[in-house]
Formats: sequence, structure tokens, C-alpha cells
Amino acid sequence: MRRAGFSVLALAAVFAVVAVPEVSQATPVVPTVHPVMFARHPAGASKPDDITRLGDLLYITYQNDAGKDGTPAGSFSTVIAYDSTGRTVAKYTIPGRCDGLTADPRNNRVLATANEDLNSSLFVIHPGTSAPVHYTYSPDPAQHGSDGKNGGTDSISVAANGKVYVAHSNPDPKLPAPNNAPAVYTLKLTGSTAQLTPVFRVNDPATVINAATAAAKPMGLTDPDSNEFLPNLHGGTLIQGAQGDSKLVFATNLNAALPTLKQLDLTNATPPKHGAATPQLDDLAQVTGPGTLYVVDQGPSAWIYAINTADIAPGTVFASQPNPSKGDLPNDPSLAVVDLKTGAVTHVRTPLTSPKGLLFVPAAAKTTTSLAGMPSTSSSNAPLLYGAGFIVVILGAGFALLMWRRQRPSVTRSRTAQRPL
Repeated sequence: MRRAGFSVLALAAVFAVVAVPEVSQATPVVPTVHPVMFARHPAGASKPDDITRLGDLLYITYQNDAGKDGTPAGSFSTVIAYDSTGRTVAKYTIPGRCDGLTADPRNNRVLATANEDLNSSLFVIHPGTSAPVHYTYSPDPAQHGSDGKNGGTDSISVAANGKVYVAHSNPDPKLPAPNNAPAVYTLKLTGSTAQLTPVFRVNDPATVINAATAAAKPMGLTDPDSNEFLPNLHGGTLIQGAQGDSKLVFATNLNAALPTLKQLDLTNATPPKHGAATPQLDDLAQVTGPGTLYVVDQGPSAWIYAINTADIAPGTVFASQPNPSKGDLPNDPSLAVVDLKTGAVTHVRTPLTSPKGLLFVPAAAKTTTSLAGMPSTSSSNAPLLYGAGFIVVILGAGFALLMWRRQRPSVTRSRTAQRPL
């Protein structure tokens, strides 16, 4: 009985270690991954981009043929809600081009930004309703600057305390002082207005993490794009990616008047095939243990992939490097891992042709339970063991309980036989 009880406790302890890993900034090991196809694009929808999860549903935005400023007139994006099997359960229409998509679980809603370059606004999806609610920004993120009128919003992140952060996309960094354009806003909804408040600005000074000197210098951001809030990094860190600038900005002490800012210059671990270039990353996601990493591929297949993370070191930060657009640096499209100390971006071998949105879902979430058995698209024939750690724990505990029950009658009979008559 004691042995059986110890076995159950030991297994429970092992499971606890697996479920709550210690997240670190150690140099990442480039993992071997085995993507499976999770969902196909529905008829009439194309160019998938961002991805988020609310409750047991995954939401993905398809930008279709909408331009970055919402043109041509009448263009729209389609947001699809998928269940854990990859089946479409709801569709929503966003006027213009939906660039940022994130869940706000405290308020049971999905936030969607439209038109990253100009004519930008916000839409809110409430599950169970048919039409997203439209909000107008105040102030308008567009600016009249050195190259005309430009500016919009892109990626959104929700912090552990519920505060919402949104990237100021396509700002004008050349406005004369003191017009230092915002790089990131906080967002608050009031009536039909989405109130924007600057958090930090494109030319604010920030220490360069991977420079020889620790001196701070102006960031010079021209392309704030995707962001990610990491609650386990330095007590809560907002990582803002500046895609066209090939750098990441780390903002901590976010409740201060001016957050603590550090910047990381990115480099390719392997030079691109078509010429020297620095990485232009689109999205980030940190793996914290066993679970599923969802990857949106904007290539010809327009598939959504799922990757089992059971064998990936906790703390690994993945990035998507999409197929270069006109005017972009000649990078090779790939899923990659990022070293948050050196800035090295190392490609991970996958069948994806233009990775975009990334989302990590821990193993306890229901959305991962039905992925086992899906055909692998990688060159490896290794089995996909989604939720393997949990299964081992359950089987081990059941075996220990069975052994205890088998032993208990014999122990009782032995004690009865030894009683004095």
C-alpha cells in the first residue's frame, strides 16, 4: 500500500514538473519538429495571417485580397473560428484587411485591428453574435508627415492584468522634434471609441542587448509589427517586433511613466540564398512546455499546421519569417527560433513556404486533444504523441491503484489468520 501510494505521488510530481516548466533565456537548441495539417482554408477565403484562441476555439484571420490601407473599396477579411478538430464553427466579416487578432479572455471577446498602413480601426468579436462591433480610434494613428499621410495599427497583445497593447504600424519616424511618433499604445474601449495612449515611442533610447557597449541609443523604429506579452520573462515583458528594422524591443516595468526599454538587433544564423540580409520576422511565440504550436502558412496551401512541443525545450521562442514581399530584404521564408541574448535567428526545417501567425497552446487545453493520429507532413515517420506526458501519468496511476487493490485482500487475510482465537 505504501509503495503504491508512493508511486502515485511520484508520478504526480513528475507531471507537475512537466506541466509547469521553468522558463529561461538559455541559448535555444534548434528542435526537430513534425508539423501536421490542422485546418484548410474555407472556400472563398485566402491569405491567412494572424491566429488566437478564446475558450476552446481557434480564430484565424484570412485577409483575402484587401490592401494594407483597406483598399479597394468593398474589400474585406474573413475571421474563421475552428473547433479542436479543425472544423469551421463560425465566420465573421471584417471590412478591410485584418492584421492583428487576439483573445481578451477576461471580457470573453476577440480584438481585431484593420488596415495597418492607413484608414485603421478596431473591431470586436463577441462569440455567439454574428457581426463584429466597430470602434473608431482616438486619436487617429494616421500622421501627416514627411512621406504623406500614413499610420495604422497591427498586432495586439493582452497582458496578465488585462491591459491591451497594440502596435502603431507604419509610423513616420522622421517627424521634426518633439513629434516622436508612438511605437506602441495601450487601448481602452469607451462607447464606440477605442482610446489610444502611447506606451513608448519610435525614437526613445534603449540599451542594445547584443552590443559591445551598454550605452542606450534611439531605437529608430520604422515598422512596429507583431508583439507578444511574456508573463514569465522578467516579471512580465512586452516584446515588440519591428519587422522592417530587424530588431526586437523588450519593454518591462510597463506600469511606469516610461517603461524600461532594451533592443535586440537580429541576424541570420545562415545567410539567405539570394544575398546578405537581416531577418524580417512577422510573429513570435514562446513555448513553455508540452502542448501545441500552431503555425499559419500564407503560402499556396494556406494551411494551418500544428506542432507537438513535448520534446521542445521550455522557453524556446519561435518566430515566423514569411516569403519576402516587394521591397523586403531577400530572406529565406522559414519557421525559426530566436536567441534572445545574441539575436541569432536559426531556421527550423518544415514544409511551410511562408509562415505568418504563431500561437502556443499548453497541453492542458482541449484544442490539442484531437490532433493525435493526423498524418505527418514532415519527412520523419516518428509518431506524434500529443499529450503523451498526461497519458503516462494516468496509466501509471491506474496501474498503481490496481496493484494496491490486488494486494489488499491478501494482507487482510494474513492479519485475520494471525488474530488469537
